[in-house]
Amino acid sequence: MKENLLSYKPKQIKNDEVKCVYEDNKIVIIYPKKFGRIEKWVKNKIGGTEEIRRPLDRFTTFIWEKCDGVNNIAQIISKFDGKFGEEVAPADVRVQKFIKQLLELNLISLNP
Repeated sequence: MKENLLSYKPKQIKNDEVKCVYEDNKIVIIYPKKFGRIEKWVKNKIGGTEEIRRPLDRFTTFIWEKCDGVNNIAQIISKFDGKFGEEVAPADVRVQKFIKQLLELNLISLNP
């Protein structure tokens, strides 16, 4: 990630469709599935859920909780590395990868 992006502050997007619940001290992000025409037809024929459940592990739960609009990416990396150390090395790569996934899922925004 470019150095100037490290100063950006990720913030969870507040959305009535997205829910975050704790299960066993870990976050589960729940949001509705977006069905295409064929997917909707298949779902109606064979069934299935209307929502996606993304259970986070203890590492990604920590990162998610730090996406509060207060901590910038550099601070999240530092806190993540400070808490988990060698267990998550390289911390910067893991944090950036997860933040990228959250951005792609439109679950966070990056604010300067």
